[in-house]
Amino acid sequence: MRNDTCLGCGGHLNERVKESAVRSLAGQLASRTRYPVMYRLVAGLALCGICMNQLPVMLGPSCLQCGREGSQLCSDCHNITAETLQSNRSLLRYNEWGKNLLSTFKYRGEERLAAFFAKLLTIAFYRYYEGIAFDCITTVPLHAQRLQERGFNQVDLLAKRLSADLGIPVRSLLVRTKMTAKLSQQAGRTARVESMEGAFSWAGERVPKNMSGSYRVLLLDDIYTTGSTLRSCAKTILAHAGPHGSIYSLTIYR
Repeated sequence: MRNDTCLGCGGHLNERVKESAVRSLAGQLASRTRYPVMYRLVAGLALCGICMNQLPVMLGPSCLQCGREGSQLCSDCHNITAETLQSNRSLLRYNEWGKNLLSTFKYRGEERLAAFFAKLLTIAFYRYYEGIAFDCITTVPLHAQRLQERGFNQVDLLAKRLSADLGIPVRSLLVRTKMTAKLSQQAGRTARVESMEGAFSWAGERVPKNMSGSYRVLLLDDIYTTGSTLRSCAKTILAHAGPHGSIYSLTIYR
């Protein structure tokens, strides 16, 4: 994968031509005081101006809990009786372009794509969570069988890059103990929720805590679909690290 081509269309990257697209997107994503930081991050995306203008960024009103575009509290979150996630935030809508690009990254581990997706997560962090003092970053783990098939956990690669950018340590808190069917093979939200029951166990690594004994964990994944996976992870963390914690999730796609 050449370094001078756009990841969106394969065309040549012309920094001068994409300047207006960078300024426009950075201005939509950040306040005036944070614009310089956001501009630098957006300018570093390996996209041409046309593809950057077509990036499916979630900019409108969204659910305060899960980040779904629309009302302040979506119907799914309204019906949850025991919420384990403080909130979820996602940067992009999941479309066919995103699906193809993410699939390439998952199964080929392209270095340019790792840098691209990590930068998207960094942009999402500065947009939504910059004011929160996180004690550590952790990821949704793969089951050992799936990890052996794929060779790596793509979210772990992104976590390491995000940690380097933000100065927040990464901790491997969870182990996937239950092999579940792919989302496309499960019949609806209820089946997904049931399949994630008991899917994770504690890895034994200590969660850093502040002087009061509370803690904040940033939980990473690539896609938020029903939220069942992330909530199952959060439930396991709270059960083992103690109830005085707050788990926030961050994903690239929604």
